[in-house]
Amino acid sequence: EKGIIRDHETAVISKDGSTKTVLFSCTIQPGQEDDPETLQGVIKDITHRKEIEKHMLRADKLASLGKLSAGLAHEINNPLGMILGYTQLLLRYEKPETQRYSDLKIIEKHVRNCKAIVEDLLNFARSTETKKIESNINELLRDVLKVMEHQFEMNGIEIIADLNDELPNMIIDPEKIKQVFMNILMNAKDAIQGRGKITIKSDLNSRDNTVVITFSDTGCGIRSEDLPHIFDPFFTTKPTGKGTGLGLSVSYGIIQDHGGNIEVESKVDEGTTFIVTLPVKDNRLKGE
Repeated sequence: EKGIIRDHETAVISKDGSTKTVLFSCTIQPGQEDDPETLQGVIKDITHRKEIEKHMLRADKLASLGKLSAGLAHEINNPLGMILGYTQLLLRYEKPETQRYSDLKIIEKHVRNCKAIVEDLLNFARSTETKKIESNINELLRDVLKVMEHQFEMNGIEIIADLNDELPNMIIDPEKIKQVFMNILMNAKDAIQGRGKITIKSDLNSRDNTVVITFSDTGCGIRSEDLPHIFDPFFTTKPTGKGTGLGLSVSYGIIQDHGGNIEVESKVDEGTTFIVTLPVKDNRLKGE
């Protein structure tokens, strides 16, 4: 109607099939004599800018929820401790065959569940110092697999590790990185219903000078409408009581603190792939 479109934000599909966010501007050029009028436009790729804005928004959300969670967790933790203590005190004077003993054990069980959730909140909110040392990603992956492989075997889940043994050592916090790997693997286990497979790959992207670790499972997948929210605090697709929705949020924060990134690709009933990227360059101890 106005003969001009200015900075209209839209999405386009590139030749490789990926979706790009662009700003589209266009004007009508009037024709001369027998020449028809034409359209002249400019498309500006702002995909990278939108990704940065999304990461900044998520970081602000994590910081705000961290403060809220810390205060809430401390307020709840003390009365839960009192309830648990008095419940255990009453249990000492009850015979196991009585109804009262059974009722008290139910109270104890649910209080312990609540305390576990509060502990997750505190871990999410607690800003612990990152202790970066020289570590090897493959060794950290193998350490995690040693701890978890028996549990996975019991659930009929096969783990395939395809690790590049020529990866360089990196300056990272090994305990926090192992926590990320464990969170991703536990989510993969929960997504697999019955027997399944998890494939772990590590490789060096020499072009970007990054180490890339992928975790692919044959689980139920994630719905497209849920994908944008999986790193949001307290968001979970698991049934009530099966998770607090903090594992991936904490993992996201850890990887961001290391200058890296986590991405996810998923299709319902086909499986999910988590891609963890950690930079090799400029990944040095402070002061070096």
